[in-house]
Amino acid sequence: MDSFERVFASLNNRPVDRPPIFPHIGDHAGIIHKLTYDTMYKDAKKVTEAHLKALKLYGYDFITIQVEPSFSVAEACGADVIYPEEKNPWILRHLIETEADLKKLKIPDFMATLSTRTMIEGTQILAENATVPVAAFMTGPLTFSLQLMPYKEVFMRIVKNPDFVHQLIKRSTQVIKAYIKILKDVGAQILVICEHDAQMLSPNYVKEFSLDYMPEILKIYNYNILHLCGKVTPHLNVIAKYLQKLKRINILNIGPYVNISETQKLLDYKIGIAGNIDHVRLLPRGHPTEIETTVHAAIKASGGDFRFMVAPGCEITADTPIENIKAFVHAVETY
Repeated sequence: MDSFERVFASLNNRPVDRPPIFPHIGDHAGIIHKLTYDTMYKDAKKVTEAHLKALKLYGYDFITIQVEPSFSVAEACGADVIYPEEKNPWILRHLIETEADLKKLKIPDFMATLSTRTMIEGTQILAENATVPVAAFMTGPLTFSLQLMPYKEVFMRIVKNPDFVHQLIKRSTQVIKAYIKILKDVGAQILVICEHDAQMLSPNYVKEFSLDYMPEILKIYNYNILHLCGKVTPHLNVIAKYLQKLKRINILNIGPYVNISETQKLLDYKIGIAGNIDHVRLLPRGHPTEIETTVHAAIKASGGDFRFMVAPGCEITADTPIENIKAFVHAVETY
């Protein structure tokens, strides 16, 4: 099978020759090809060249222009974002600092901001040239809202003024929909919704402030992967029944703190799993043999589910050794 056949067979729960490799590679592709971090948000041609070279080097099954686009989308909305050469970007000034600022949040012209234009043009170039499916990454409704207003302010208002938080998340969802629709129009085929910050909420809040906004997002793409970071087993114990009811979530991406087989049971096998390789210690600092053993254990834990995809718990860091990512991919191919 080629990557297109393998990925879409897996997403449709049909037999595959091996699990697809879903690598979460963003800045790493540029750094290993001598690009600076800021270039990854400013030059679509250089970025796509780096990603296509990384794809050829490693041989995984997905490609994307950027794993962390929410800084750029927040910038397009009006936030002040800095893009250093030597490290990841960060927000200098949030768009929304008081409740009165919510009126500033509107759907922007994404092509008018260099960073989001790079994401869009890069996605189109990848769609025209890549030999694997192109994924669009975007943060989820809760996590993106936390890029627009400081964490402390949002979390305080979840308790003191939940109506405001709902208005914020509702408007954030409209921005997300507009952005991912453009990425789909230029060629992205699969949406990855990164709800990183669900882990920071009480499990009892996740449905109300995240999952209830998902249906609007999920209906745009035929295939959707929901990514949850961190120690989210307590959250899954609460939200699993709600996840099962959401249409068009094909895969749940989990990290090393979450058990694969137990999560499958929790979801009543209605949603596939991607994971759960440690991207913090193992991939950057582990020995290739240790990586191979861990990947084999993850595949075994999946019990032969055709939907299982081998994936790190989150983005593979830029400093991860090339030989370790090769070992990650090779372990899947030789299982």
